[in-house]
Amino acid sequence: MGVTTLDLLVVLAYFLVIAYIGVRSARAVKSAGDYFAGGRRFNKWFMAAHSLGTGTHADDPVGVVGAVYQRGVSGIWYTYAFLFLTPFYWIIAPVFRRLRLYTTADFFQARYGSKMSLLYAVMGMLTFMVNIGTLLKGTGTIASAMWPGPYTEWVAVLLMTSVFVLYGTAGGLIATITTEFLQALLIVVMSFLLVPYGLAKVGGFAGLHQAISADKFSFAAPEEITVFWIVAVSVMNLIGIVGQPHTMEVCASGKTEWEGRVGFTYGNFVKRLCALGWALTGLIVLAGYTLARREDAFGTAIRDFLPPGMTGLMFAAILAAQMSTLSAFMVAGSALFSSNVWRRYLRPQAEDRELLAVGRWSGLVVVAGGLGISRLLGGVAEGLTIFWSLTAMTGLFMWFGVLWRRSNRTGAWLSFAIMAAVWLALGPFGQVLAKSGLSISWLGLYGDKAKLPLLVASYLPAGVIAFVLGTLLGRPEPKAALDAFYTLIRTPVGREEQLAQAGVQAMYSGETKGHPWELNRPLLVNVLGFAAALAFAGMILGALWILVHIGA
Repeated sequence: MGVTTLDLLVVLAYFLVIAYIGVRSARAVKSAGDYFAGGRRFNKWFMAAHSLGTGTHADDPVGVVGAVYQRGVSGIWYTYAFLFLTPFYWIIAPVFRRLRLYTTADFFQARYGSKMSLLYAVMGMLTFMVNIGTLLKGTGTIASAMWPGPYTEWVAVLLMTSVFVLYGTAGGLIATITTEFLQALLIVVMSFLLVPYGLAKVGGFAGLHQAISADKFSFAAPEEITVFWIVAVSVMNLIGIVGQPHTMEVCASGKTEWEGRVGFTYGNFVKRLCALGWALTGLIVLAGYTLARREDAFGTAIRDFLPPGMTGLMFAAILAAQMSTLSAFMVAGSALFSSNVWRRYLRPQAEDRELLAVGRWSGLVVVAGGLGISRLLGGVAEGLTIFWSLTAMTGLFMWFGVLWRRSNRTGAWLSFAIMAAVWLALGPFGQVLAKSGLSISWLGLYGDKAKLPLLVASYLPAGVIAFVLGTLLGRPEPKAALDAFYTLIRTPVGREEQLAQAGVQAMYSGETKGHPWELNRPLLVNVLGFAAALAFAGMILGALWILVHIGA
């Protein structure tokens, strides 16, 4: 039906409301701790909305709907690769909160020294730029499919960027999390709004099965999303989730560990439920359309399924998904630069007020880099797979750093050198070089997104072996630094007096009142919480099975 004046008014109203909420919440920013960590004051509901908002972006439905349109139900694994990893979030979240750090680069400083911290800060900012570029690419793809035109993509991207930069720069993480509470509701709307309209067009679930061949309802595909692909990507993302540079603030902005656990785990489970709507939308488009590009499927459904006004609401929901993530990435990227580059190397004497100012303008640089990268990406799926593979490298060092006390910087550097060399040669960068004229048979061999499992199998095992060998051959980390690191991890929030007794100083504690369950029944919380989350993941997969068999 196209975009009408009513739709544009709905989108404009959304922009104004979000900008008002975000800028107004900026009044609460009094320090760098408020800007970068939200004062660590949020309850579980805000944390769940933050996790959903930061972890869900319009490139998710673009990628999943497009993959389902081309490959069938198996396309949902572009997000369900995280489904059975989500229970592990219950165990991961309290570790980040107990570390009492600003950024993940601070983890590398505490565990592997300043040079590794600088490496992570640079890689983290690059990762944010890739991810921001992917999100902006997704926004442009949807807008151009909804409203074809030579400048549609750039107009949509620039308008959205202007608003999230406005409130994110002004209010930091406080503004981001406050606006995400509203935007989380719109993300759910975005995920399911198309389904009833689409089903009405194709004759319901029975019409889907009449129009689509049975093999498209399989949970794995013969190409691209094979069983090997699903397993390899799931393993890679289990390693990489801790290395994602925004995970620190997503897990550690709550009042206690309990808020971090509930928010990170169940905020992401809401995203897994939303993916059911994306998969159904992909099947509906598959039943009635033939498209030149699979990633046009989501935008085409919005344009053709929805009546006036609803199209505007849908686009506002898409913008909500994008801006909630983009502002969080901008703030986390600015924290990496101001805390781990500016204060550590350029201005060690910088006071809190200066850090706050540097954080605000450095976030703009991260966003500008993302805008540039968005023009280079061939598609959303390519951006996602690059992001996954980059975070798996640094995530490997973090798992080793927590689970193996002997881990040291020698192992980390050797492992990084080996993995980076293999990834650059065989992955997307090597593919670019090969296309530019370098005639080397193996260059970019696994650069295509469908060959991601082979790329993972090439660099991750090599990285593990290099890490172990380097660690055994290298000098152990200083005992005092290790003792302080592990004391932080073992000390629950609410028992800060134990840190003082041990002579360990926290970088930034924020709220220090502990949750009674975490303090008095930690083992029970770990075991029962993990088991409940695992059961919930199984129920979501069961719900997908039921949905795709209705009307068969």
